[in-house]
Amino acid sequence: MSTLHTARPTPQDLLKAIDQLDTSELRPFVSQVLTRTARRLAPHLEGRESELLERINKGRSPDTERRYRELIATRRNEALGAAEMEELRGLTEQAENRQAERMRDLLALAQLRGVPVTDLMTELGIEPLPVE
Repeated sequence: MSTLHTARPTPQDLLKAIDQLDTSELRPFVSQVLTRTARRLAPHLEGRESELLERINKGRSPDTERRYRELIATRRNEALGAAEMEELRGLTEQAENRQAERMRDLLALAQLRGVPVTDLMTELGIEPLPVE
């Protein structure tokens, strides 16, 4: 039985594929890339650091992100009904809570490493999650 071998994609090939992703798919993808990068660059990290990095890089599900964006767009068009407004409030609260958890995790990781949290964020290329 023969095996089909395909060429390894180049970074440019990967970037072209990424350009085709919807915005709602991009954030979870980037989160997964950052998590894998952290694992490769720091395989010696203690379990607590690895756990914190995974939680820091965790994003919303693509479906939740897509729905959130739909509701934001509907609100901008001033066509949001009462039920949709309540749903948007709930998703916004979830995003705010997630941001607070992320900041706690960043602070904990910075303390473990003995560096200021702003330096850690710069080092890891981390920006706050947007909340609209």
